[in-house]
Amino acid sequence: MTRPRQEESARVSSEEHEHLDKLADELSRYDVRADVVDEHGPCLRVSNPASALAVEDVICERREHDFAFIASFGVHLGSSGSLGVAAHKIAWLVGATEA
Repeated sequence: MTRPRQEESARVSSEEHEHLDKLADELSRYDVRADVVDEHGPCLRVSNPASALAVEDVICERREHDFAFIASFGVHLGSSGSLGVAAHKIAWLVGATEA
């Protein structure tokens, strides 16, 4: 009985990873570093090379119709359907662009 749950967990984790990869691609337009890391589940670690303190971990959560990108402090940054908006907010959050 535990096998289907493990497979389901791996599938969801893989989907989250895929959406974080797409967000990382979108962030390539900004002067930031974005790497998917798997510590306690996948997250996107975004850092501004101009500031050692400007680092944010973004997680991806499954929602009813899409995936949501959430900042480490719980703020919704956008969804998988609005990658450009989410990327801009994250770049702003780490000081790589103006509002």
